[in-house]
Amino acid sequence: MRLHNLWVAVSQRYGKGVVVLLSRWLISAKKKHFYIKLFTYTMVIVLLPILIISLVLYRNITSVMQTELRTANEMYLKQTVDTMEMIVKHIGTSFQQTVLSGAIKEFEAFPLGSYYETLDGVYRDEDLRELYLYVNSKSNAQWYLNNLKESNEFIHSVYYFDHNKHIVLTGSANFTFDDFYDDTWSLSTEGISAYPTISELREAKQLDGTRKLVLPIVYMSASLSDSYVVINLDAEMIYSAVFHKLIRDGNHAFFVLSAGGKLMFYDRQFAVSEQMSGDPNVLRLIEEHRQGSFETEMLGKQWHVTNMSSEVLGWTFINGILVNNIYKSVNNTKNLILFTALMLVAASGVFVFITSRNIYNPIRHLLSFVKDKSYEGGGTATNPKVFGELKVIRSSLMEAYELQESLQKRLKESLPAYKKMYVHSLLRPNHFTLEEIDDRLRFLGLGLYLDDIALFVITLTEIADPEADVERMKMNKLRIEDMIEAMIPAGRNRIVMELIEDRFVVMINCHPTQMTDMIALAERVAHDIRQLIGIGCTIGIGNHSRTVCELQRAYSEAKEAQRHRVISGNSDVIYIEDVRLENIPLLVYPKEKEAALNNYILNGEMEEALGMFTEFVKDLKEQQRKVDFRQLQQAFIRLLGSLVETAASLRLDIESVLRRKTNLYEVLLKKKDLKEIEEWFSDIIGDFTTYIGQAYKEKNNKYVKQAFRLLEQTYCDNISLVQISEQLQLSPSYFSRLFKEHTGQSFSEYVMTARVESGKKLLLESKLLIKDISERIGYNNTNYFIKVFKEHTGLTPGEYRKMHGWEELATE
Repeated sequence: MRLHNLWVAVSQRYGKGVVVLLSRWLISAKKKHFYIKLFTYTMVIVLLPILIISLVLYRNITSVMQTELRTANEMYLKQTVDTMEMIVKHIGTSFQQTVLSGAIKEFEAFPLGSYYETLDGVYRDEDLRELYLYVNSKSNAQWYLNNLKESNEFIHSVYYFDHNKHIVLTGSANFTFDDFYDDTWSLSTEGISAYPTISELREAKQLDGTRKLVLPIVYMSASLSDSYVVINLDAEMIYSAVFHKLIRDGNHAFFVLSAGGKLMFYDRQFAVSEQMSGDPNVLRLIEEHRQGSFETEMLGKQWHVTNMSSEVLGWTFINGILVNNIYKSVNNTKNLILFTALMLVAASGVFVFITSRNIYNPIRHLLSFVKDKSYEGGGTATNPKVFGELKVIRSSLMEAYELQESLQKRLKESLPAYKKMYVHSLLRPNHFTLEEIDDRLRFLGLGLYLDDIALFVITLTEIADPEADVERMKMNKLRIEDMIEAMIPAGRNRIVMELIEDRFVVMINCHPTQMTDMIALAERVAHDIRQLIGIGCTIGIGNHSRTVCELQRAYSEAKEAQRHRVISGNSDVIYIEDVRLENIPLLVYPKEKEAALNNYILNGEMEEALGMFTEFVKDLKEQQRKVDFRQLQQAFIRLLGSLVETAASLRLDIESVLRRKTNLYEVLLKKKDLKEIEEWFSDIIGDFTTYIGQAYKEKNNKYVKQAFRLLEQTYCDNISLVQISEQLQLSPSYFSRLFKEHTGQSFSEYVMTARVESGKKLLLESKLLIKDISERIGYNNTNYFIKVFKEHTGLTPGEYRKMHGWEELATE
C-alpha cells in the first residue's frame, strides 16, 4: 500500500519518466533480494559495534558529568551549610561565654530590680547604696552584651528582654517595653519551644527610625524562663559573605527555606529563585529528595536541583542549575561522538558497499551467465514470478539439472546408435588421431585396444522362417549378438554389433599369429547361427590390422571376401587371402573430396573448387606407384560422372555449358598421362564453376534489386525481413546473407539508416512535429526514434533542426 501511494505521488509530481525509473528500481531491488540482505546484514555487523560503543561512551560521559555536577553542587552546598552552622555555633559560644561571666545572672537576680526600675524623682537615702549597686550591675550586663555584639562581625544588635523588670537592654542603652524603638519584635516567647531558636527573617526598626533586615537568634537568659536574649544577625552581610557566591545569573537558582517553609535568602536580582521556591512540583520533589539531587522541568527548561538540610539551623538549602547550559560540554562531546559516528558510518557504508559488491560479484556473474544462456537458448532469463538472486539461480540450476537429466537419459537411450555411428565412421575414410579414437572408445564404452585387431563381417543370407514378424527378427539378431559375445574367449577386448540391416561387424584384439584361431571362431559362429537360430550367414574376414587406422582396409577386404562366396564353394566363412587371385593393390578413391569439390562447384566458389581438386589429385598421386594407370583413369571417369550429375541437378547440360562439341568421356580416355588429365580437368572445373557463379550472381542481383524496390515502397511501414523474403520466395536466412553480401549492412541496419535519412529530410523540409515525423517514417515510439536518430547523427531531432536554423519550431 505504501509503495502504491509513493508511486501515485511521484507520478503526479514528476511524470511518467520518473515513475518508470522508480518502478524499474523497485523491481531491481526486489530481484536483488540477496544483495540487499547481504548489504543490510553487513552494515548491521559493522555499525552495531560503532553504535554500541558510541552509546556507551555517551552514557558514560553523561553519567560522569552528572555525577561530577551533583558532587560539586553538594560540596558547594555543604560548604555553605557548614559556614552558616559555624557562624551560628560561634555566636552560641560567645553567648555561652557571656552567660558564664555572671554579669547577666547577677543583674537578673538583683533583689528589688523591678523596684529600682520604677523609681522616679528624688531617691531616698536608704535606697542610694542599693541603687548604686543595681546601676553598676546593669552597666556590667550592658558591657557584656556589647562585648557579645562585638564578638562576631555578622551580629548587628543584641537585645536582652527582662520580663520581670519590663525592660530591654542593648549594649548602649536600656528601654522599657513601651519605649523600645524596635516595636516589630513581639516581646514574647510564645511559640518558642527550644533554645536557641533561629527565627524567620524580619525587618528590625532602628533607633533612627530606619529598618534593617535581620536574622534573630533567641537564647534563653541565664536563670529566668521569661527573660531571653535576641541576637540579630545582619542578613545582608550574611547574604553577601555566605550566599552570594552561589548566586550568579538567571541560569542559576539558590534559596534557603526556613523550618516553616518560608523563603529566606535568595537572589532578588533574578526571578528564577523566587519562581522555583514557589513551584509546587519543585517543593514536592525537595520534600521527597531530602539531602539529594534530582532533575525537573520548570518554565520549559530542565533544571538540576540539589538540596541539603541543616539540623543545627533547621533550614533547607536549595541550589538549582540549568542543565542545558551546564551540559554544554556534554553536548559538545555528544556532537563530537555523533560526528565521529557519522563519519565511521559513512566510511563503513563505503567499505560495506565495496565489500558487499565484491562478495556479490560471483552471484552477479552467475545471474549474468544465467541470463545470457537463457537468451541464447531462446527462453527467458528468469521466471518473472521468482524474486531473489539465489532463488533465480536455484531455479536456473534446477532447469539446467532437469535438462541435463533429460539429455543424459536421451544420451543413454541413443548410446547404441552413437556407438554404431562411430564404429561405422572408423570403417570409412576419416581424419581421427589415435588419441581421439582412444578417447571416444572410452567414452562410448567400446572395449577395444588400438593395436592388433581382427575384423569379421557377418551378413545374414538365409532365414528359416520368412514369415517371422519384425519383432521376432529383432529378437533373433539380439540372440546372435549375445551368442557371438559368449563364444569369444574371455579376456579379449571386442566390439560386436549390427552395423547395418542384416550385417554384423566383429572386431577382436588378437596377435597376427592368432588369425587361424579367429577363422576357427568364425566357423563356429556360422555353424551355431544356422543350427541354433535357423539363419544362414556369410562371414568375410579381412587381413589383420596392426592399428585401428587400418580397420577401413580390413572392412573393405572382408566385404570383398564375401563377394567371392561362389568361388569359395558356397562356404560360410571366407578369408580374403584365400580368394584373391593375385596380389594387386586396390585404388582408394577419395570419395569425401569428390563430394566437397561438387559442393564448391554448386556454390560457384571457383578458388575453393580448384583447391579441393588439387587435394583430390594429390590423394591419387600418392597411390600412383602402387596402382595401374587404368585405375587412375577410372577414378577420373568416376569424377567426371559426378560433375555430370551435378550439372543435371541444376538442370544444365555440362557439354553445352562448357561449349565442348566432342564427348567429354572420349576426350578423357585419350589423355595419356596424369598431368594432362589434371590440366584438362582444371579447365573444366574452372569454366563450370565460373558459369554457375555468374548465374548465381545475376540471379542474386535480381533478388536484391527486387528487395530494394519493395523497401522503397514499404520502409515506412512495419516491414520485416521475413515479409520481404516471403515476397521474393526465399528463405529468411538466405535472403539475410544475400542482402548483407551486396550492401555491407544487415537488413535492419539498412532499414534504420533509410528511415533516419528520410527523417532528416522531413525535419528540414517540413514543419511537422517530431512525433508526426516519427510515425510517418515507421516509428510509433517517439523516444525510440529520438534515440536511433542520435545514435546515427550525434544529435537529437530538435538539435538537428536548431543547427539548421529551425529554432522557432516546437520539438515536442
